[in-house]
Amino acid sequence: MQTIVVFGDSQAQGIAGGLQRALLDDPRYKVLNRTHPGAALVHSDTEWLTPVVSFLAKDKAAQIAVVMFGANDRLDMRDDDGSYLHFRTDAWRDTYAKRADKILTALTGARLKLIWCGNPIARSPTYSDDMKYINDIYAEEVAKFGGEFLPLWSVIVNDQGQFTAYGPDRNGVTERMRNDDGIHFTAAGYALIAERIISALPSLQANGR
Repeated sequence: MQTIVVFGDSQAQGIAGGLQRALLDDPRYKVLNRTHPGAALVHSDTEWLTPVVSFLAKDKAAQIAVVMFGANDRLDMRDDDGSYLHFRTDAWRDTYAKRADKILTALTGARLKLIWCGNPIARSPTYSDDMKYINDIYAEEVAKFGGEFLPLWSVIVNDQGQFTAYGPDRNGVTERMRNDDGIHFTAAGYALIAERIISALPSLQANGR
């Protein structure tokens, strides 16, 4: 049996639930939820690094990590030396990338295979643009560590590639897929994301990542 551990924010929490439901009757996988709904890399590392380090110190059983952050990160932050960094500046990007690297270093150092999920398009164009900016940082850093960056930008979009709250579920039936906030997903939406992740598992294992 392969154990999948999920780290991240409220979006990751939804993904963990989706994976647990999708794999409930699959004897090949077990899913552990180690998410923190309000977690953000712009906050203290007790929210985003400590759960990873604590898990790795206590539980040696997991082989695969699924990670998702970013929903709460469109903010200015303090650097480790106390400097105030404005969102989207070069200094902010550099510090943010280094924080992602700490997670990546811990997980890959423990020899876990890694899937880092990108943020999806949102109802708000401004929020969506910020998520694109953050996704670019993740994609670049994950590649450096040999992990797999899984884009979720267009997992549920209309024919023009724009945000839509409704779409086909795993069985092709049109359902509400996004919550009222225009950011999070419904259970049907997270089930679709879980399917994407599950589809990526065989190649992840075959490549020895």
